[in-house]
Amino acid sequence: MLSLSYRIFLLLFFYSCWTISSFASPFLSPEDPFMRHELRWLRDDGLLEVPLNTWPISWGGVDSRLKEAVQDPVFGRVRDRLDKEREAGWSPTITRIGLRSDRGVARSFLSQPQGGISAGVERSWMGDRFAGKLCLTNLRDIEPDWRGRVDDGFLFDGSYFATRLGNWSAGFGQVERSWGPGWDGSLILSTNARPVPAFSIDRLTPEPFETKWLSWIGPWNGTMFLGQMEKDRGNEMPLVKDYPEPYLWGMRVEFSPTILNGLEIGLSRVMQLGGQGRPRHFDIFMEAFISHDNANTTTGISKNQEPGNQLAGVDFRWRPIFAFPLALYGQFIGEDEDHFLPNALMLQYGVETWGEWKSSSWRMFLEYVDTASTWWTDETHLRNVSYSHHIYGDGYRHHGRSVGHWADSDSEIVSLGGLLSSSNGNGWGVTARIGKLNRDGAGQNAVSNSVATEMKSLQLFQEYILPKWDAQMTCGLGWEELKKPSLQSAENGPTGFLSITRVF
Repeated sequence: MLSLSYRIFLLLFFYSCWTISSFASPFLSPEDPFMRHELRWLRDDGLLEVPLNTWPISWGGVDSRLKEAVQDPVFGRVRDRLDKEREAGWSPTITRIGLRSDRGVARSFLSQPQGGISAGVERSWMGDRFAGKLCLTNLRDIEPDWRGRVDDGFLFDGSYFATRLGNWSAGFGQVERSWGPGWDGSLILSTNARPVPAFSIDRLTPEPFETKWLSWIGPWNGTMFLGQMEKDRGNEMPLVKDYPEPYLWGMRVEFSPTILNGLEIGLSRVMQLGGQGRPRHFDIFMEAFISHDNANTTTGISKNQEPGNQLAGVDFRWRPIFAFPLALYGQFIGEDEDHFLPNALMLQYGVETWGEWKSSSWRMFLEYVDTASTWWTDETHLRNVSYSHHIYGDGYRHHGRSVGHWADSDSEIVSLGGLLSSSNGNGWGVTARIGKLNRDGAGQNAVSNSVATEMKSLQLFQEYILPKWDAQMTCGLGWEELKKPSLQSAENGPTGFLSITRVF
């Protein structure tokens, strides 16, 4: 049986198809690293005045802030894609088939099949005020998650219905989101887990404030969503008791202040609260919103009344004004708060550079992430805190995977990657990773099954346009080593995936 939210979505989708002109896509999803690289190229070259660390991104915002640059090697491809995506009316029918190996721990900013075998179809439309996309995917041969659950069958991931309200978009859907500047993951919201069905509101065009008191903030974006997580959470063991269908609320503001050229700042907050068997009234939400949510004698809140779990933090990306193309970025996300500031911090740092080679553009990044929790006042790393919670047995996870970084709790990973985007639309990429998953071998970690694991991996991937067949092929091939010293065992072997998309 379809849930009530999906019935409402389908009703709105088909009703709108009859009442308005239909369309392509107003949003760019966080699944194409090559288009992300090209937008970032234009941003760093001063041709695009849009914050680019909050996904999905509005094509309307890109269009309104994109400057003309005939000589730029990337501009033409972005403009062609923009014109195509913003065409009103029905889009062509898109079909997709995919294959994926059981191996492959990391899920970063790249579209790849979720199951061993997958097949899907999608159709979208766009009018002056309404937009919608209906995606139907069938997954088979899926490896059980860390709790032994199998998440296969028919999915509506990628579907949405949205309407424009001035400079804002309001809608309902099950869309991928990614918050932060990292190329190999985000600490607070990433594409690692399946998307959460949610109502959302997003700012479309990042126009600055006109008042002199706020104009220094520069171009800014804002987004907020309220969704409901899955019903099948936890299991029968008392230590992993959970509450079905908790709410997930998130809010983010991103801006590019004029006081320092090349700087982008993002402020994010996510709350996990409610669920069947837990308080779900509005007062609980307000208690959590004002950070009056920890059960102790100071707050007067009992464990039964504690609202839930929340994460918050800040991220930045700064492109100094040097002759050499270079940018620094970072993200700091807290699992707790101290005097209204995030604490119990997870950390991510990175550096990236880019350039032109013949008729192609390239980018390289070096990224470090530590998902153990660190307090402002103490250098000691706390274990078994990040992405875990004493109320929700599955923690900050959805359908068996972390909603934040793919490495999950108490992990330390170094990633080195590169992208090459050619003038004909083809792209090549590589990512090498080394580090430790769940370093203390205790607590919860969905990718290592709560066992301390030493990880090494190499992934090569490619996007290739097949114009003769109106198709695109995305494929990847790699090698992964997972060594578990406590068990005196190792899992080594090749990884791979293949996805073919065709337009009819």
